[in-house]
Order: sequence, then C-alpha cells, then structure tokens
Amino acid sequence: MTETDHLRHAVLALLIFLALPPLAGCADTANEVLVLRRLMIERLDLMEQVAAYKWNNKLSIDDPVREANVLKATMARSRAAGLDPKIAQRFIVAQMESAKTVQRYYFDLWRQQGVAQVTGVSDLVTELRPRIGALSVDLIAAMAEGGSQLADCSSTSVLRPVPQELLNVPRAWNIAVDGVLGERRDCP
Repeated sequence: MTETDHLRHAVLALLIFLALPPLAGCADTANEVLVLRRLMIERLDLMEQVAAYKWNNKLSIDDPVREANVLKATMARSRAAGLDPKIAQRFIVAQMESAKTVQRYYFDLWRQQGVAQVTGVSDLVTELRPRIGALSVDLIAAMAEGGSQLADCSSTSVLRPVPQELLNVPRAWNIAVDGVLGERRDCP
C-alpha cells in the first residue's frame, strides 16, 4: 500500500467516525472496523456502474468462471494476509453475492422502467474491475487488521446499520455484513 493509500484510509476512517451517529458501546471500536465499513460501501457503490455496463452490453450478472477465478485469487491473498481460510471464504463469497444483489436490483429497476441503455457508463474492463480489485485487496487487509476488533460486539453496531448509499438495497448490505460477522447471535 502506498503512502497515499494509507493517508486515504486514515482520512476515510476519520470522516466515517465523525459522520456516524453515536452508537451505544462503540466509542472504543477500532478504526479498522470503520475502514472496513467504508471499503465495503465504496465497493458496493460501484455495482450500479457494473450493472449498467452489463445491461448495456447484454451481459449476464452471474459469471461462474470469473467468480471462481476471483475467489481463488482472493483466497490466496487472504492466506498471505493471515486470514483464517473459512472466514476468508465466507467473507469473499458474501461480498460477491452482495455485489450481484445490487446488480439484480438495478436490472429489475431498468426492466420495470423500460430503460434501453444507461448513459454515462464506465468501462468494466479498464475502469471498474481495476477499482474493484484494488478495493478487494484493501478489504482483505482491513479484515486481517480488524480481526480482534471484529470479535467485539461494538463492531456489530458499527457494521450493521445500512448505509445511505444502499438504502434501496438493504439486503445487499446485510449479505456483505454477514460475510464479515458470520452467524453471530451473541450481539444485539
């Protein structure tokens, strides 16, 4: 990670911390959880553009071969970062599924509205995938760095609230967060 990336993460974490409403019990939640939340939001926020590219080019949302390759590569990065393989797989699969959930939302919306082409669409190969890939690397690092904080219940109260950017697709956010937290039943 470059010095600029470190600075970007620090600024994002501070902005998120300042923007979040007070949540009971999370005053001592580490910045890593806030950084993880912001990265998840940023990645999912790109999915409208991914959906638009696929819509305009009549591509399927699901691409099992690409998804398998992404999973394999990301699992290797996760092992290198020291993440438990079960946790890493759960996290990665959930992030991919939440991304597809956002894309399905937009496909359904455009179908209902009779949209033929979406304007102002970024290129999937040259613009979006590199950004998504960089965010995925940062997400793996944030998961690895936030490991002990993620075990604390205060992380749940930081991660669970659906962000403004995803209010139309809360299911996608819940899938993504479940990938981080697993099936925890010990926290309110």
